[in-house]
Amino acid sequence: MEAEEFTLVRDMLRTFATRHRVGSADEIEPRTRTAAQKALDELGLAELRLTSPPAATAQECALLAEEHGRQPLTTSLLGTALLAPELLRLLGTTVTASRPTIALAHDLRFPQRPASPLVAWDCDAADCALYVAPDGIVRQVPLGPPTRTADLLRAVRTVSDDGDGDGDGEVVGRLGFEDGQRWQSYALVVVAAELVGAAGSFVELSTDYARDRRQYGRPVGSFQAVQHLLADATVLVEACASATRYAAWCLDHEPPGRALAAARVAKAEVNTSAVEAVYAGMQVFAGIAQTWEHVAHLYLRRVLVGAGLLATTADLLPALADPLAAAPDGDRSGTDGHPASATAEPETTR
Repeated sequence: MEAEEFTLVRDMLRTFATRHRVGSADEIEPRTRTAAQKALDELGLAELRLTSPPAATAQECALLAEEHGRQPLTTSLLGTALLAPELLRLLGTTVTASRPTIALAHDLRFPQRPASPLVAWDCDAADCALYVAPDGIVRQVPLGPPTRTADLLRAVRTVSDDGDGDGDGEVVGRLGFEDGQRWQSYALVVVAAELVGAAGSFVELSTDYARDRRQYGRPVGSFQAVQHLLADATVLVEACASATRYAAWCLDHEPPGRALAAARVAKAEVNTSAVEAVYAGMQVFAGIAQTWEHVAHLYLRRVLVGAGLLATTADLLPALADPLAAAPDGDRSGTDGHPASATAEPETTR
């Protein structure tokens, strides 16, 4: 995409986000969710990665995800407009439903076991979900009733199946080893980018608050302890942004294996640094940030859930130390043509 064209797309998303952001948890209503999702769909962002070659690079999509994360929005951009279209592009196919999202394990990580219960993630306006099994088989599965996570902004639904929780559904295709790596890398980068946007925006909000809030006759931002807190938070956000943007660049320019390693590093960095940055912002806001009416907890919830989304740091570090150790069923060679898991087997579920 030409620079001018991307700038136009990003500006449209920025305008949409400013118009449809929610100011408190009380504003999260079905009517406003529907209106916001319809407005987002009209931007046509789901078309950016459907073609081969795609109209937008992975770097551009990561920047759009980052922009979406900067505001507390109830819309499904990642699941329905970025991740599901990318999965279909890698498969070289389409689905009968007009709007798929992606299915994750019930703990919101990449599915690790063939019989793992599933949920459809980020699924506002979705008709079905695409489930990537550990062996690379991709199935289209129907959606069940809504369920909830700590993130109040994001729609999550159970996945309907035959009752055994294995996510049975129509086979859409199969990812080869390298395409599996590309899919996992792209998913990790896009999720990390949204968390970078959320953490960065919240630190900016807390900095503005420190300038305006007065205590002992002075702005609290004039106190050295608060300045150090915000400076450290800014450094953490910059570390997240640098790692994520480099991983997005690798998706466009490096082999799949190297891109996956960079994506794992980025998500591991974001899982830690974004949470710490938001915690710092919560301290600056102090007691008001703990109230239901304030917007702070919406950012905190998104980042806390995002830190465990797809892969936790505890999952990623062993995979980075020994990528073959994450291969399912003891397969340490990957010679069967199926993508090795992006994470180690999780020890517990939420």
